[in-house]
Amino acid sequence: MPKEITVVEKVIRTIMREELKNFATKDDLKNFATKDDLKNFATKDDLKNFATKDELNSKHNQVMNTLDDMYGFLKEMKQEMTVINHRVYKIQGPKLENHEKRITKLEIQTA
Repeated sequence: MPKEITVVEKVIRTIMREELKNFATKDDLKNFATKDDLKNFATKDDLKNFATKDELNSKHNQVMNTLDDMYGFLKEMKQEMTVINHRVYKIQGPKLENHEKRITKLEIQTA
């Protein structure tokens, strides 16, 4: 004699069917990566050859310190060039302003 299904069992089966729809099917799982797919990724041993965060930070600090020193040097050079240009203009300025007279004198002397 077949066992009769109660109302509670019917409700439970209906709920279970609905819940099972949320689980992945075989077709869904075919889209996931396989072990062969994962072989192309880096391993822990591969990553040991790369720089760590601390090493990168250390190199970054070295580069920034070097750039800071270079900037300081260039700033000093600019200031020195400003002083030199001022001195040259102060000394050579009058000569440069009268260059036409001097050229005329030289032309007359050579003629």
